[in-house]
Amino acid sequence: MYKLLALILGGAVGTVMRYLVSSFTLKFVEGAFPWGTLIVNLLGSFFIGLCFGLFEKGELHINIKLFLFVGIFGGFTTFSSYALETLSLIKAGHIRIAISYILSSNILGILLVFIGYYMTKSWNVISH
Repeated sequence: MYKLLALILGGAVGTVMRYLVSSFTLKFVEGAFPWGTLIVNLLGSFFIGLCFGLFEKGELHINIKLFLFVGIFGGFTTFSSYALETLSLIKAGHIRIAISYILSSNILGILLVFIGYYMTKSWNVISH
């Protein structure tokens, strides 16, 4: 029961955060490129790497792991939106934009997971 509650609450928090960050981003950029989703996915990649590094050696209760990694980050990042926006760009004939979106999302997303993770290695916040 507590696991489901952790997922529901985390998912709700992540979803609201995704909406707020994406909406905020769209106030500053225009054009066909889906900046809101890209920013959300890159921030999510960075923060999931950061949290993984922070909690890797610490004993974290399963409900907190579910709340953070499945709930918040699952609700926050938007892979399905990313895939649909890529399809829409291709269908609209924006092939170059679609390719740059695919490359930037994947390369920068993976890079930010690594950066977030390795930043925590110098912090010594949680050690066993």
